[in-house]
Amino acid sequence: MQSAASRIISGRSLDRVINFSDAVVAVAITVLVLPIVAIDGPTAGHSMIDVLQDNAGQILAFLVTFFMLFVFWQGHHRVFENFTSINNTIMWLNAAWLATVAFLPWPSKLIDMGSDSIGAGWLYCLTLFLNAIFLHLIYQVGRKNQSLLVNPGLWPSWVSISFVFAIAFALTFIACLVFPGIALWFLFLLFPLRFFIQQNGKLPKFHKT
Repeated sequence: MQSAASRIISGRSLDRVINFSDAVVAVAITVLVLPIVAIDGPTAGHSMIDVLQDNAGQILAFLVTFFMLFVFWQGHHRVFENFTSINNTIMWLNAAWLATVAFLPWPSKLIDMGSDSIGAGWLYCLTLFLNAIFLHLIYQVGRKNQSLLVNPGLWPSWVSISFVFAIAFALTFIACLVFPGIALWFLFLLFPLRFFIQQNGKLPKFHKT
């Protein structure tokens, strides 16, 4: 009998892990939209434009977080499609990754792109950082256990896209502590970064010595 530490999860069991992960992301996006749904429509003397202007910061925070969750899900999908099976370490790292996804709607509700967010920006960026780090660790465990992979050649470098994003989130986290009023706007730069990496095909091959 396999020990818990050495347990290999594959086939239908792996499909259930992936389906559960997709469901958590879907629920997080649903929860994310609730504060937007709660915004009242125009009243007498106010137009819809007024409502949008009054809540622009919160709406922008929703849009940024929505696309962040999409990027996270896409990265998770790309990583897990290269696994034929996973071990217990990956299972727990995936649980930690899901925890950051489930948690993200709360700091997203607290931030406002039009203000200093009462200091909540650093918590938001810390959550993004942890999400990227956990996916990078899943990637690393896969690289060190190539029997789990469909194609080990797809991951030639120890640097993953998640690692690049983790660095970007860490820098934004520091910026939020120093410049809380403008730091969150730096997150918009990550979308063309993601597009550039995808268009470029793959990251440079960096190898640890």
